[in-house]
Amino acid sequence: MKPERITAIANGTRKPLFAGEPVGMLSPSPSLLIETHQTHRDTLSTRVIPEQVLTLFLDSGFVEHAVEAKPPASIPVPAGAVVLSLRDQPETIRWVKSARVMSVRLEDRVLEDAARTLGKRGLHDIVPSSGVHDAQLTTLLQALYLEQANEYRVGRLYIDGIEQALAATLVSGHAQRASVPARQAGGLTAAQASRVAEFVRANLDRSITLEELAGYAGYSPSHFSLLFQRTFGMTAHRYLQRARIEYAKVSLAKPHRSILDIAIDCGFQTQQHFSRVFRAIVGVSPTEFKRSR
Repeated sequence: MKPERITAIANGTRKPLFAGEPVGMLSPSPSLLIETHQTHRDTLSTRVIPEQVLTLFLDSGFVEHAVEAKPPASIPVPAGAVVLSLRDQPETIRWVKSARVMSVRLEDRVLEDAARTLGKRGLHDIVPSSGVHDAQLTTLLQALYLEQANEYRVGRLYIDGIEQALAATLVSGHAQRASVPARQAGGLTAAQASRVAEFVRANLDRSITLEELAGYAGYSPSHFSLLFQRTFGMTAHRYLQRARIEYAKVSLAKPHRSILDIAIDCGFQTQQHFSRVFRAIVGVSPTEFKRSR
């Protein structure tokens, strides 16, 4: 089975966080993903990082960082500094100076376990930073880098131990209590809900499984199903059907589009199935709706 890559969301789809191929072996751990990259000057990427990512600068670098409604910030990052990535918000990164970096992704489950162990009740967010100087974080990440360079010879248990230590260090020294009302109310955050809705809109023409949506949001299917219903007031399947029909209504207003083509574009296998779902939601058939436009 091919090791998983660290990903971000761009244009509604998950893509590798770094465009180029990683240097060295990928992580043997399914929960602590590890990638080393050589970045290149003037490389530009706009993305949303949905999970907790830390990046150790192995060389000094220089980046231009922009978020919505704010002017770009020019940020020099010295070798040994650790960047705690911004989560769930669109950002644009341009590499002004190339650098070697190692990035790791931690699962929220591991951070939550660390918080419970440390007696920190409630949900906590890791505070993003363009370059913290934390000797413990740097030492742990450098140990991972050496282990990767040695093709993970010490083994999985060593990686798991560093993962736990990273989580404990982040929660104890770089976390604040989560202030997003949707999380505390038991639903998706506003940013997560927006990303899920965008993903659905971008993939109306194909089958989308609950497992895929849950994985995209970083939850188990059962947990995601509950969070989704609390957030949107309906099941994920019903939300998908309604999104398809809303898209179909716009398409039916265009005289050159056939009903069969629209049905296929909306992810329906047959025109008959499309017509049944359309009538159930809109109250009239697609033909009647098109005629009334």
